[in-house]
Amino acid sequence: MKSLEIKNNIYWVGAIDWNVRDFHGYSTYKGTTYNSYLVKDEKIALFDTVKKGHMHDLVHHIKQLMDPTEIDYLIVNHVEMDHSGSLPEIVELIKPEKIFCSKMGLKAINEHFHPEDWPLEAVENGQTISLGSKTVQFLETRMLHWPDSMFSYLQEDKFLISSDAFGQHYASSERFDDEVDFSELMEQTAKYYANILTLYSPLIRKLLAKVREMGLEIDMIAPDHGVIWRSHINDVIHAYDAWSQNKGRRKALVIYDTMWK
Repeated sequence: MKSLEIKNNIYWVGAIDWNVRDFHGYSTYKGTTYNSYLVKDEKIALFDTVKKGHMHDLVHHIKQLMDPTEIDYLIVNHVEMDHSGSLPEIVELIKPEKIFCSKMGLKAINEHFHPEDWPLEAVENGQTISLGSKTVQFLETRMLHWPDSMFSYLQEDKFLISSDAFGQHYASSERFDDEVDFSELMEQTAKYYANILTLYSPLIRKLLAKVREMGLEIDMIAPDHGVIWRSHINDVIHAYDAWSQNKGRRKALVIYDTMWK
């Protein structure tokens, strides 16, 4: 695989895990991806890392674009091990000027890794930082689905890095929603929601309302798993809205058994 420019000076540099078949205790027969995003500006920022064991893919993709030591900022949207398992090695490699995370992310990083001299900085909900021509706004999404979770929104690009929200355990050589079968994509998105996020549906309803209230314009949603949404953004947001309200479709359930089991 190659790194891929997905918007102006925004690149996918993650890893594809074709072989994983169990994740969080449910079947992942389509594999998964660990998405990481590199933004090049006056300050260069890397958003999230990858699961331990896949760091070589992340570093390979970064090196296709630049020397990893030129990265200034590391943004940790989520401290769960499938996104931060290679964090210590990446910090050692790039020696970032700053590592941004949520307040709960700071707590989790300290508890997981016990860093002594990492340049950690906890951000407030709604806080912004400038990369130069691009502005990153942080949105706290606590308990979606870990206490540390947050979104990163690049304002000028209308580009939302959504951590574990809107994701799928879906390995593909394609990177966008309009490059894969839509029915398969929505099936994997629904399966992901059901297994990872259903418990937090009340919080998701509040988050969707908050995003509408803020008037965020979104051209792309870039989750930490699966493909990036660019053509079916309204579809996935409407699906999340319906799922978070436990809206069902009319259907018949047929339960059967045989003497042959």
